[in-house]
Amino acid sequence: MPRILFLPDQQYVEASDLESVLSAALRGGIPHTNECGGNARCSTCRVLVLNGLQFCSPRNEKEQALAKQLHFGERVRLACQTTIVGNVTLRRLVLDAKDAGLTDQRKEGTTHGSVGEERQIAILFVDIRGSTRFAESVPPFDVIHVLRRFYHHMERAVMDNGGHVACYTGDGLMALFGVERSECAPLEAVMAGLDMLRYVKEDLQPYVKRLFQCSFGIGVGVHFGEAIVGTVGGGPQERVTAIGDAVNIANRIERANKRAGTEFLVSDAVLGAIEGQVRLGRAISVKLPGKTGKHALHEVVGVRMARRKRRASSLMS
Repeated sequence: MPRILFLPDQQYVEASDLESVLSAALRGGIPHTNECGGNARCSTCRVLVLNGLQFCSPRNEKEQALAKQLHFGERVRLACQTTIVGNVTLRRLVLDAKDAGLTDQRKEGTTHGSVGEERQIAILFVDIRGSTRFAESVPPFDVIHVLRRFYHHMERAVMDNGGHVACYTGDGLMALFGVERSECAPLEAVMAGLDMLRYVKEDLQPYVKRLFQCSFGIGVGVHFGEAIVGTVGGGPQERVTAIGDAVNIANRIERANKRAGTEFLVSDAVLGAIEGQVRLGRAISVKLPGKTGKHALHEVVGVRMARRKRRASSLMS
């Protein structure tokens, strides 16, 4: 009879090929959460298959519908619907009642699967140049007013190009593209960055100069790579976020603008996906903090006219 190793319990349970993983867990005394009673009407019994995925039954219709709705990766399975024919190792993802309250994704208002999943995404960072000097030279009320205006348009640039604002950094933000597995995530991120720069140059920069006699500029950095994507928060505060080395690299690429004297830099990984669709400036080789060796970065200065025309016609249709 095949065995299931449950983690983090470190407990083995034998299961027949007709018995669900959930049933085996409960029979073995493992406190496996199942808010809907094992009827595939919630996501709280889900497990991560660490080894032996080939021994798990294919998703049935109920599980497939829930997996599609919640963007489950192939290794995230509903214990109540999964049976096995060989030895498997599973990790329970919901460990107690508090977890269940946070992670039942069938609740109203949930828009993205909160299960952490590795995905190829484009990560954009934008940062205000000289934010400390700006804050010290402008009255506090006006600082907040300018920041509200700034963030409103940065968010619009992100959303108009299919992205999600992941977090705010005080004087900037991080945005993610490809959360819905877009095939053109790097280009969407670059188009958002160009929209941000265009707005600052044409609107916000002259506005700040006229009112406060000081400069206002931004730097943008984009990287394309694998990161762990999921949601945090709940209800109206729920927000998609990402962690991983790709996120750190994107942040450091944005910071490299200061040393390079540029406004918009992207990595080799981004360039490989967008080359021929945007206009490039300088190519530079820099050391990124915490990384070995030098990294090739590329300055983006605009979009090719053909692309601009296609985008304009799509907006008019």
